[in-house]
Amino acid sequence: METIDLMKEGFRRAPQRDEKVFEAAQLFARGRTGASPLAQAVLVEAFSTSDFPILLGDAFEKQALKAYKDTPLEFESILTDTTVESFRRKKLVDLWGADAFERVNEGEEYKGSTFHETEIEHGTGKYGKSYGLTWELRLDRRFSDLADFPKALGNGARKTQNNVVADLLTDDTGWAPGFFGTVGTEKLTSESLDAAIKALALRENHRGELVDTSALVLVHGPALRTEVARILTAAKVVTKVTNGSKVTETEVDNPYRGIVTPLESRTIGARLGAARADGWALVQAKTSDLPSIIRTKLAGHPDVDIRVKRDQGQSIGGGEISIEDGSFNDDTIWYRGRSVVGVDAGFTTGVYASNGTA
Repeated sequence: METIDLMKEGFRRAPQRDEKVFEAAQLFARGRTGASPLAQAVLVEAFSTSDFPILLGDAFEKQALKAYKDTPLEFESILTDTTVESFRRKKLVDLWGADAFERVNEGEEYKGSTFHETEIEHGTGKYGKSYGLTWELRLDRRFSDLADFPKALGNGARKTQNNVVADLLTDDTGWAPGFFGTVGTEKLTSESLDAAIKALALRENHRGELVDTSALVLVHGPALRTEVARILTAAKVVTKVTNGSKVTETEVDNPYRGIVTPLESRTIGARLGAARADGWALVQAKTSDLPSIIRTKLAGHPDVDIRVKRDQGQSIGGGEISIEDGSFNDDTIWYRGRSVVGVDAGFTTGVYASNGTA
């Protein structure tokens, strides 16, 4: 069998750390399947060194971040971002509204103004999960199992955000009255959508202005997909006018195309309970001047952070033992994924919901 010389491998020869991390990932990819016995032998030998497992851990973190970014975040279009420096909850400053300018006469000073603090509180929270990979897994050369866990960590961080938003919008009864106020019962039709938009347009926000209805998102579960598409994308719609006992139907150009944006969510559908087939809601988009949902991030901390636990101890002779040789207690290699994010209700004057049970 060909002699293995790790000094010829890219993770040792590359001049920069980022290149070393990349080469470690490439070596792992070549050897993990067992298709090439030599490549797998090189991988096994590399795992016995002190530097390769650390470089591969960095590569796993990058893979987790990529999986995080590639995994759909269902509610991105309705989340308005802000950042805080600590976990202490704080009052939301209304950065989306502004006072009108005042007339300044010749020689007068400009009158001062400021952004206003609201009564809405927001903050961030910490979520995470740890995974134990057994020492035997590596010895058995089940490297494909080892390769799957970075994706699991990235997907887990995304799923956390989807769940937190859905928990804010729903409860055991369907749409959450704590967020939406009174929840209607109308089925989704062109007429009920039009009535909901008109009702929102007549409300006043906390600034004393009429609610803007130009950036509305229609949130619904998968069961309403066909009906939503028919209402929002059809070129023509049929309107009904009732005069006494006579109902007249008229076909007109679809007035909703481009005005309301659909947002289909499996997470929402699963939480609506009895309303999962017909529940629908209008929420302000992230571009609105009346954001409905505030997502709070922690300054200086990534969306997903991965750590490995160093508790492998030392050899009797005092030598360093690789992380991949497992924990002192049970030979398990522990990786931990962490996500720091907060989701809170924003300005809910501009939202509407119906469980569609009528």
